[in-house]
Amino acid sequence: MKKMMLLLAVAGITTTTAMAQDKSQGKINYDVTLNVHASLKPDQLQYKDMMPETVVNKDVLYFNGKKTRLIHEENEATSDEGVKVKFDVGQGEKAFYTDGTTGQTWSLIEEDGKKTLILNGKEETGKTGERKPGTRTKEILGFTCREMTIENEEAGLITLWVTDLLPFSTGPMGFSAGKGAVLGLDNKRLNIIATAINYSPVNISEVSIPIDVPIKNEKE
Repeated sequence: MKKMMLLLAVAGITTTTAMAQDKSQGKINYDVTLNVHASLKPDQLQYKDMMPETVVNKDVLYFNGKKTRLIHEENEATSDEGVKVKFDVGQGEKAFYTDGTTGQTWSLIEEDGKKTLILNGKEETGKTGERKPGTRTKEILGFTCREMTIENEEAGLITLWVTDLLPFSTGPMGFSAGKGAVLGLDNKRLNIIATAINYSPVNISEVSIPIDVPIKNEKE
């Protein structure tokens, strides 16, 4: 009897290890921190002391193979003076879909209660600019991430932290490194970090664009 119990215990450990090694499906939680003070325009600086310094949002990315769905959790911060600042990802975007097989991306927009899918350009970065590999690395959730930089006219230097050990090629706020999953971002206005990853089954329908929502081209 003791021998049988030992064999069952060993079998259980083997099964658990095999499941833990499956990184093809799951979800990633991100903290998205907007530096409100650094984002103010010159004519808004007079209100700097009335506003909270930062606002933190949450992004959640679901993935199944090369398909992903990113959702934004809206948040706002209130200063000591009672001024409220809401984190707005822009254009009423509620979700961002990618298909790494085709390179296609879509934004799910909701305005006045109506939903529309906007077909974006392939390998959408969320910010325009040429990607350049860097030399530094950064540890995020046990992954050694490589550096990728984007020089953007409006936002300045954007540093992405990318791992090639996950099956998809995108990240928070719709940023993409072209190849590899984005787990972090550093910028004078925006800082993003993956805080948790959970490898669990994700139905393919959860990361596929909804079939009952009309699609428009980004240029329309």
